[in-house]
Amino acid sequence: MKIFRLILIFLMLLVVSFLLYLWIYGSTYVVGNAANALFVIGMITFLPTIIAMTQAYKFFHGFNYAFRSFVSTSFRQNYPKFSDYKDERSVQIKTTIFLEAFIASGVIVVISIILTVVAMS
Repeated sequence: MKIFRLILIFLMLLVVSFLLYLWIYGSTYVVGNAANALFVIGMITFLPTIIAMTQAYKFFHGFNYAFRSFVSTSFRQNYPKFSDYKDERSVQIKTTIFLEAFIASGVIVVISIILTVVAMS
């Protein structure tokens, strides 16, 4: 894990949240609205990083194989078995950017929850 990249991703998420806040709410500052903007951006990045880290996208390889083998005869010739297709599609992710994005977006979500509690009290 690279700390510089984590800080850079965190700052980029803050800038995007700020731009979303300005676009939706304008220049008037309300803590609850800031929490909403932070939460939206945090969740938009948090959920895909969970999918990437757990490699849940591999679930759809079976659907893709079934559909393509049903539609294309050349596909069936190249991949007669699902295991052949799965072996070619299996790619190991060797980067830690998803972990850094996961941590940065998780911090953004936690900040938004704290700001919401402060705004509601």
